[in-house]
Amino acid sequence: MSTTTTAEALPLTAIQQSMWTAYRVSPEASAYNIVMPLRLRGPVDPAVMDAAVTAVGARQELLRSVFTESAAGVRRTVSEAPLVRLEFRDLDGADEAALHRAAEEAGSRPFRLESGAFRVVLLRRSDEDWALVTSAHHIVSDFTSRWLLVRDVLDAYEGLAAAAEPAWRPLPGSYADHAAEELRYTASEAGRRAAALWQESVADAAAAELPLDRPRPALRSYRGATVVRQLPKDAADALPGAASAAGVTPFAYLLAVFQALTHRWTGQDAFVLGVPATSRMGRAQRDVIGCFLNTMPVRADFDERSTFRSTAVQAGERVMRGMVNVRYPCALAFPRATVFRTALFLVQMDRMEPPVPNVPPGAGEGPSVRYAGLDIALIDVPQQEGQLDLLLRIEQTPDGITAVFSYDTDVLDGETVARFADGFERMLAAAVAQPDTPVADVELAGAGELEALLALGTGTGGGPDGFDAFGSFDEFDEFDEFESFESARESR
Repeated sequence: MSTTTTAEALPLTAIQQSMWTAYRVSPEASAYNIVMPLRLRGPVDPAVMDAAVTAVGARQELLRSVFTESAAGVRRTVSEAPLVRLEFRDLDGADEAALHRAAEEAGSRPFRLESGAFRVVLLRRSDEDWALVTSAHHIVSDFTSRWLLVRDVLDAYEGLAAAAEPAWRPLPGSYADHAAEELRYTASEAGRRAAALWQESVADAAAAELPLDRPRPALRSYRGATVVRQLPKDAADALPGAASAAGVTPFAYLLAVFQALTHRWTGQDAFVLGVPATSRMGRAQRDVIGCFLNTMPVRADFDERSTFRSTAVQAGERVMRGMVNVRYPCALAFPRATVFRTALFLVQMDRMEPPVPNVPPGAGEGPSVRYAGLDIALIDVPQQEGQLDLLLRIEQTPDGITAVFSYDTDVLDGETVARFADGFERMLAAAVAQPDTPVADVELAGAGELEALLALGTGTGGGPDGFDAFGSFDEFDEFDEFESFESARESR
C-alpha cells in the first residue's frame, strides 16, 4: 500500500491551485462542496460508524490533509493521524423535513481548508432511520471520489460491525504520486507540446457568453441555484440510435445539442464551452480519493449549414482530441484567460458503487437498495451551484436521463435558466428525430412564449429591455468543472 504518512509539505496539482484561488476569494462559499447524503434504514451503531470513518481516514491520504499558504506558495501537508471524525447529531423523532434540512446543512457548511476538507455526519431520526452525509471540498474530491468515500465507509462499517477488518484492495498509488507525475509531465517537452495543442484548439474563439439578467459583480458571491429536468423518455430512448448513426457517443450528441442551443441564445458562431473530464488514469488511481479533474475547453463552430449531425460529429472529434491530451492541465495552458463560463459534464450513475438510484426530479429521496446490511437511498440536496454562469450536469441511469442546470444567481434568474432548459428539451427532440435539420431552423419558442412575443407588438405584454419569455436570442450577438469518460476512451 502506498500511503503518504509524513508531515512533508507537498505541492498542489493545477486543479487544486484553481480550487484554492476560489476558496481564498470566497472562503464562506459552499459552491465547491461535493456532497453525498444517504438515507439509512436499519440499526446503526454510531461508535462502529465512527471507527469506520477513522479507518477510511487512515487509508486515504487526502482525508488526512490540510492546506496552508506562505511566501513559498500553497502546500498540502499530510498528518499521520486521521483528521476526519464522525459528527453525530440526534434528531430524536424529527419529521422528514427536519431530517432533510439537517442533511443539507451538513453538506453545505463551508470548509476551513487550513484544518481539513472532509466531513462525515451521522443523523439519527430513530433507531431504524438515519442519514449519513459525506461532504468534501472539490480541492480533494470529484464525483467519482464521493462514491469511493461512501463505499469505503460503508464497507468498513459492515466489516467492523462483524468484528472483521475491511475487505479493501490495497492502494498501489496515492494522490501525491499523481501530483508528482503531473509536475514531471508539464515540465517535459511532451507537456510543452500539449500546452500548445490546447491553445491551438481554442484559437481565437471567445468563451460563450449567455445573455445575462444582471452585470457581473466586481466580486463573485459563488451563490447559485438549480433547475432540474427529467428529459422526455422518447428523446432519451432515441438518443443512442441518433448518436450511433452520427458515429459519436451519446455524450458527444448531448454536447452538440448544448452547443447548438448556446449558439442560438448567444448569436456567437464560434465559442468555447468547458467539458470536465477525468484525469484518473490506470489501476493505481482507481480507488484513490482525490480531485482528478481537467476541464477541457471545447470549441464549437457554426454557420448557416450546420445541422445537428454535423455539429455532433464536430463535437465528438474535438472531445476525443481533447481526451488524448487530457493529461495536461488546461488551467496551465491558459493561466490568465477566462476560457469558458459555461460547461457540461456527464455522470453515469449506473456505473457507480454502491449502485444507488438517482433521485427523481421533484422528489426528496430516491429508491432504496440493499448495501452493507442497510437499506440506503440518495437524499436530494443542492450542490455545486454558482461555480459558473451555467453548469449542466447530465445524470444517466437505467431509468432515463436527468439534466441538472446549476447557475450563478449573481448574473442569472431562475426564469431565464428554466427557458434555457425548455430550449434544451426542444433542441434534443429535434436533434434525435431529424438529425439533418439545420440548427438555425429549430423553433425555440413554445406556444406560451410565442403569445408573449406577439403581445410585445400590441403593447399588452413584455419584459424589461425587450427580454421577454421567448427562447431565441439570435439578434443579440454582442454579449460579452465528464468524470466518467469510460465510453469515450473505449471507442477511441
